[in-house]
Amino acid sequence: MIPIGTDTPARRTPWMNWFLILTCVAVYLVSNSAPLSTQPAPLAPGWGRFVLNPAHLRLYQFITYLFLHADLWHIGGNMLFLWVFGNLMNEKLGSWPYLFFFLASGILAGCGQVLSGWAPTIGASGAIAAVAGLFLVLAPLTNIRVWFFFIFDVPSVLFVLFQIIVFDILGQYTQGAGAIAHWAHLTGYAVGIATGLILLATRLVPRDHYDLLALLNRWRRRRAYQGMVAKGYNPFSSVPAPGAVTAVAGAAPQVIKVMPLPDPRVLQLRDEIVRLRRNHQLAAAAAVYLQLRQLDPRFVLSAEVQLDISNQLMSEGRHRQAADAYEDYLEHHPTGPDADQVRLMLGLVYTRYYTRPGRALELLQKALQRLHDPRQRALAERELAQLQAAGSSTGPTG
Repeated sequence: MIPIGTDTPARRTPWMNWFLILTCVAVYLVSNSAPLSTQPAPLAPGWGRFVLNPAHLRLYQFITYLFLHADLWHIGGNMLFLWVFGNLMNEKLGSWPYLFFFLASGILAGCGQVLSGWAPTIGASGAIAAVAGLFLVLAPLTNIRVWFFFIFDVPSVLFVLFQIIVFDILGQYTQGAGAIAHWAHLTGYAVGIATGLILLATRLVPRDHYDLLALLNRWRRRRAYQGMVAKGYNPFSSVPAPGAVTAVAGAAPQVIKVMPLPDPRVLQLRDEIVRLRRNHQLAAAAAVYLQLRQLDPRFVLSAEVQLDISNQLMSEGRHRQAADAYEDYLEHHPTGPDADQVRLMLGLVYTRYYTRPGRALELLQKALQRLHDPRQRALAERELAQLQAAGSSTGPTG
């Protein structure tokens, strides 16, 4: 199966991933004695020392081997996989962390390959496997568009697991140590998956309802519920009608209120917001959000979706609606990865567009305690000084 794209294009230009692809192609063109050949060709004179060669091992080889490739099929396949999986991961991590992750994964994949045998190794596939493993954890339900006689979509979790099990694990035991560096691939996948789980657990990348940990938690809850039902528990058997009065021995009657089921329209609108945002139709998503907020102000979106909607409303000049959306973010995600930036932005909205000086003062003071960016701190301090000066000249503000 050949991946040709995803159904979630990057919202920002993945400059670092493009840089890595162009660097690999440029090095291939100058290092290969027959760069247009589809058959493995020897490296140009002087380039052999950059191969990861266990017989003549040098530390720099753990980096340089990544950018060397054997033929057109080798460089073309690797760069196609890097383009498909790397663009979104570049956006998730940021350019410099992504570069560090790529190089560190390549080093560890090289270690795995060296420990498995003594064959010289070239190619970026170990680092690319790590990128695919990270993709599996951070975006497991993102569809990979695949060509295999015809074009169809496969969830990334299934595509990557297929590559790990069929291509590398089974390939290692059926083909043995051949022309493919299976152990570099397997080490890379392990590094990428472990890195993704650590990033999610420590919240160094934004969490959402569709990352691997969220899916596993929902699966665990479903299994626990199914286990209770299998033991005879029926959550609906003893639920009285709304407003019904029940008697408990020795106690006064109590009224048990049954929470209503979610309105199907709310679920439909929420799913529509997620779909539109995934397709980068933020203006339409914001319009649906306003409809949903009128229908049910208590609904909850993921932190990432809520922030995108809030920023979209702000960019459209809908300052009152943007303030409400930012407040929703802080209510439901008070410790979210962008909470302090949201407090700063909301403080600015309340001081400049939608006057609530008391709330602005509270937000800016709280944001200033945790902001680290010098420009953001300077902005918060300047707004606070203006608010305090205005308060001292006009008296208390509500």
